[in-house]
Amino acid sequence: MAMLTVRNLPEEVHKALRVKAAINGRSMEAEARAILKNAVLAGDPNQPEKAVTSEMVKAQ
Repeated sequence: MAMLTVRNLPEEVHKALRVKAAINGRSMEAEARAILKNAVLAGDPNQPEKAVTSEMVKAQ
């Protein structure tokens, strides 16, 4: 699996990600993966949203 490094992330985005991850019971990394996956695959009929849901369940 590929890796991604995000540099110069604004502090308010970092804090919001941390809060959102805590609310969803996930690590920040797992939360970022879920957000990116949903954003990139949104509307793609070949990538059902069910795949994101199953990954989210596994992460908990």
